[in-house]
Amino acid sequence: MTLLLRDSDVRAVCDIGSMVTYLDQALREEAKGSGAQLPERLNLAHGPVFLRVMPALLPEAGLLGLKFFHGSMRDGVRYVVAVCALDTGTVLGLVDAAYLTAARTGATSGVATQWLSREDSARVGVIGSGTEAETNLRAVCSVRPVTRVTVYSRSPGRREDFAARMSASLGIPVTAAADPRAAVAGADIVVVATNTGPEPVVAYQGAWLEPGQHVVSIGSTTAALREIDPDTILRAETVVFDVPLSQLSRESGDLIALLKARPGWQAGVSLDRVLTGEVLARRRPEDVTVFKSVGTAAQDLLGASYVLREARRQGVGTEIADIASPKQF
Repeated sequence: MTLLLRDSDVRAVCDIGSMVTYLDQALREEAKGSGAQLPERLNLAHGPVFLRVMPALLPEAGLLGLKFFHGSMRDGVRYVVAVCALDTGTVLGLVDAAYLTAARTGATSGVATQWLSREDSARVGVIGSGTEAETNLRAVCSVRPVTRVTVYSRSPGRREDFAARMSASLGIPVTAAADPRAAVAGADIVVVATNTGPEPVVAYQGAWLEPGQHVVSIGSTTAALREIDPDTILRAETVVFDVPLSQLSRESGDLIALLKARPGWQAGVSLDRVLTGEVLARRRPEDVTVFKSVGTAAQDLLGASYVLREARRQGVGTEIADIASPKQF
């Protein structure tokens, strides 16, 4: 049977904290194994319309599948994840991945934050007020004893609304700041989750870094988008990526700018090496750490697997006969 999940279904069953726990274990298992296959994403374009395809084969999870999303910045984008059983080929689920993408992004940041931030991190500064700012904040709060949050976005109304909504939801003080530096001053963890649109804007500067801070940056996922400046990465003791630097150097405006300023730089390490214990991400309390994420098909597939499990447990979604019948040769 194949389970179909609408965006509303995903939102109904998805708990970010639980997804962090699920992804932490699943990503570590895949990292410790040797058979995961994650080819670089395929990007096609026709005028303003683009198509991105992200396949993955995950032996430890017993899954294979892909995410594809398409559309334009003008008319919007549609996301779909197809999850299949590795052993039988059964299509386990087709998932609207609009909210799922934001959820798995936040959950992966939560996983990284467990390994990179100080365990006593209590203050969070957020730059951004959209859905991914929310999911990243929820994930961070699920892994650290956060007692205070400050948020900045360019829209006064949006940042005030975000502060009020998240304060009520998280049960801790969340206040709006009038400028980005004020939002991150004194923070133990900084979440930069922006949507800068067609005109790239650097939302966070390395000059604002303070000893011991952990910075999460998830908004620069194409060459045209910027979010943090090169100094943010250059001044950090540890920089962790969720995809190879070779891929980031083509797909993230932040890394393109960094390598233009510092040709040959390659000090970053992969999240996989941190999760397996090969690399110690934080050596001293005063170290500055940065997690730079653009997302992977493994995160999509495992995130979709989590929501499919929860949907079946809660009786959510639409079940149909296997949507793809096997053809015998």
